[in-house]
Amino acid sequence: MYRKRSRGYLLQLNAVHLGTNYLWISFESLILPIQLENVTGNDSTSLLLGIIAFIGISIGVVVSLFFGVLSDSRSILWGKRGPYIIIGSVAASISIAVDILLQNYLYGILLGYIFVQTGTNVSSAAYQPLFRDLVPEDQRGLASGINGIYTLLGNALGLGLSGYLMSLKMDTLALGIMGVTLLITSIITTHTIRHEDTPVHVPGTSLFGTFLEIFNPGRKSEGFFWLVGSAFLVFLGVTGLSFFELYYFEDVLKSPNPAELVAVSGVFVLLFSAIGTAIFGFLSDRYGRWRMLLAAAVMGGTATALIPFFPKFDIFVILGIFIATAYGIFFSVSKALASDLSPKEDAGKYMAYFNIGIGGSSAFSPLFYGIILDYFGTSYRTGFTYLFEIAASFYFFSLIFLALVPRK
Repeated sequence: MYRKRSRGYLLQLNAVHLGTNYLWISFESLILPIQLENVTGNDSTSLLLGIIAFIGISIGVVVSLFFGVLSDSRSILWGKRGPYIIIGSVAASISIAVDILLQNYLYGILLGYIFVQTGTNVSSAAYQPLFRDLVPEDQRGLASGINGIYTLLGNALGLGLSGYLMSLKMDTLALGIMGVTLLITSIITTHTIRHEDTPVHVPGTSLFGTFLEIFNPGRKSEGFFWLVGSAFLVFLGVTGLSFFELYYFEDVLKSPNPAELVAVSGVFVLLFSAIGTAIFGFLSDRYGRWRMLLAAAVMGGTATALIPFFPKFDIFVILGIFIATAYGIFFSVSKALASDLSPKEDAGKYMAYFNIGIGGSSAFSPLFYGIILDYFGTSYRTGFTYLFEIAASFYFFSLIFLALVPRK
């Protein structure tokens, strides 16, 4: 039986999402694009960015799947999930130091990003199943809403604080603050679950057997993988765009300080995302989740399709508000629904599969969009027009999969 959780408990349970997303959005939107420009100039930067993002995030997805399955069946040190959260966060923080040391070399940028993705995905593989492990079903929408707020606050810190520090050429300080924040938030989450994070060990499970279990999804949850497919397409339409936002402001809007526009627009849009995430996550506990996902996909796709027709910063922000609200709704409500549909005994594995909807799309989309921009050229509106229209189409294709998900 699940115990009803206080809001304070849910706030502390979700703390690690703030630190992780602060780190991720900073790398995607600012650190990687700027580091690549510093090392290579402007030659094929979009394609290089897409390739590095694809490699790093793809490795992260595999790591997340492996450690999601591993934490279901094999505990280390004091608990089932907590030790993996701490170990992954420590590894990610050390990886930031590696990135600082190697940022003047192309291979160093790639290695640093791979290490960051590996560490954070060890951690995320363990904290993604916590709602299924510890939160009753009628509070998972609220928990996911809080999760979304922390995620967006992390994004705001990444775009706001990191953007500000990097505009002042204080890159090392920006990276250091990310590492410290990740460690502190991981400790808060791990401390919160310490009394219920009971160690487990399934007899006969080897590390190789755990790896093979990744490829054995089973059929324990009707409609779960249709939800994964729908989430993959929705996040495919939005996540990869953050990698190229700086280039859009620089090459299409002709901004002399694109990093500043990334920071300003990001914080403004994320405010509305947080509101949508919190409200609709909570409401999905009372009024159902499926219809909210449907509305979010339609709203996000429509707003994305309109961006190329209005190449002005203020219009970009207005449309971005609708996209961010749709993203916030889909992010929180789909995670709550995935937690509902996951079998309790395999929550780590199934939530890792769901994470493919986010991580897999995050790996593929920057490579795909990078190829588009490299082919058409980021200096021309044509490339970004194709980019936004293709991104919008993914939202609408997601409705086919969503139609096959249980209407809870």
